[in-house]
Amino acid sequence: MKCRFFFLMMLFALLTASVSAQTANLLADPGFEGEAYTLISTSPVDGTTFSVPAGWWGGIALEPHYEPWMNVHPTGFPHTGGFKWSGSRSLHVARGFASFTAWVYQQVSVQPNTDVQGGAYAFIESGATAVVRVGIDPEGGTNPFVPSVVWSEWQGGLYQWNHPTVATLAGASGTVTIFLYASQGAPNNPNGVYWDEAFLNGIPGSGVIGGSGASTPAGAQFVIPNTLVNVRAGAGTTFQRIGAASPSESYIYRGEAGNWFEVDFNGRSGFISKDFASLSGTPAGGGAGVPTVDALDFTANYTLRLRAAPGGTAAELAIIQHQTVLRAIGRSADNAWLLVEYQGQTGWVAARYGRLSGNIASLAIR
Repeated sequence: MKCRFFFLMMLFALLTASVSAQTANLLADPGFEGEAYTLISTSPVDGTTFSVPAGWWGGIALEPHYEPWMNVHPTGFPHTGGFKWSGSRSLHVARGFASFTAWVYQQVSVQPNTDVQGGAYAFIESGATAVVRVGIDPEGGTNPFVPSVVWSEWQGGLYQWNHPTVATLAGASGTVTIFLYASQGAPNNPNGVYWDEAFLNGIPGSGVIGGSGASTPAGAQFVIPNTLVNVRAGAGTTFQRIGAASPSESYIYRGEAGNWFEVDFNGRSGFISKDFASLSGTPAGGGAGVPTVDALDFTANYTLRLRAAPGGTAAELAIIQHQTVLRAIGRSADNAWLLVEYQGQTGWVAARYGRLSGNIASLAIR
């Protein structure tokens, strides 16, 4: 009898362990630790960029806007300062002296019709009307305003970490989406929201989620704007404007049509005039008549790593803080890396994570 009881207990323990082992945090980069960021939106008014870590996607709301301070285009960038729940980075979203509404999201594959739980930590820097919440769309959509999204309660604890959580049942599609959503009802400065340690726990599905936040293909070329430039739906100025491309970012090259580069712009095809951009590995604007200079100013749009050589695996020399202005004295042959001077030493930074005071092609290849 004892043997049978022992056998049943062991079997129960094994089955329980098997079931629990199937549940995991399904998010890519849940702690926002990655260095690679994806540009979501650029303000056509002042060039402010909202970016999110690779693996995530996002959006902003610019309406209603019947006061100048209402729903102004926010910044989004990695934060390495004091507001971190854990690790070395959090995601910082802010717009000083204004209000903003912004969200980040990620789609994951789960077993259909199974339980999922989501949440995140959010530090609200200031502002009595600032609130955050977390939602899950069990159908896997990317619009936070549809009725299918199940939301947590709003939380608005100031100068502290909030922890909104939500649970629901995954739909039949096998894809669910988590949203981290922040909004404000009045202007303030500073007014940052810092997201960290998100989770979406569930049983992994067999599907592969593509599109938003996808990694850059190996050997890809990039189109690098020389200035803030319109992106259009087709190769010509008569086509609809679908956004703006910033010189602080680079865009995956898809091809060419006449005097236009075709790029991957937020997951869709966009077209940028060759008059205002260069293709990685080629001089700007086709290579004619670009005067050389000894140096340009480079402003870091994010917290960057200074590296000993042009490449993401090269030795790290220093951490460069967001908005630091550096002296760029050279570039790599593919325009992806800049040789800069920083605190008495020289090293390399990724060109796509900052903005230059002039044309990158005017710098010498080192």
